[in-house]
Amino acid sequence: MLRKRFLLLFIAAAVGIGLLWIEDYTTQSTQEDNESVSLLPDYYGEGLRNRTFNENGQFERQFNARRSVHYPAQNLTEFSQPKVKTVDDDGDTWLIQSLSGIHYEKDQTLVLKQDVQLAPSKENASNVIIRTSELTLFNKSRIAKTDKPVEVISLNGRIDAIGMVVKLDQQRVEFLSQVRAKYVP
Repeated sequence: MLRKRFLLLFIAAAVGIGLLWIEDYTTQSTQEDNESVSLLPDYYGEGLRNRTFNENGQFERQFNARRSVHYPAQNLTEFSQPKVKTVDDDGDTWLIQSLSGIHYEKDQTLVLKQDVQLAPSKENASNVIIRTSELTLFNKSRIAKTDKPVEVISLNGRIDAIGMVVKLDQQRVEFLSQVRAKYVP
């Protein structure tokens, strides 16, 4: 009789431990699945176009991209072939484009990568192209920065530098270091 009770107690304990192990195993799998699902994009876009206007209803900025993919877990959106057209305080525009870009929602920044080109549209500067490999646009302050090599190519010369700051609202460019210029009148 004592053996039967001991055997029954042993079976009940083994079943209990087995159920705890199954619960622990399935809970870990579910958490891992939830984490991997949250790393997946929640939407895609093609042929994007977004126009922004100021409080007075004047055109301020236009953003185009060939394609976008949004990742909610990282709070970012990846773009292919993004183009940004901004208007400065005098009504002149900058056109900024690259092969890829990432918009970080928390910081409100757009990091453009791979063959980044800036071109002011002032009549006397229409043949100027600024190139770099990476450029960060700060949406709120309307400033663009890079610490990568920069080249400015125009009909009359060339400037090479490391790093620059562009004030998009003033169409002002400041080169940070190792500036070399060649000008032919």
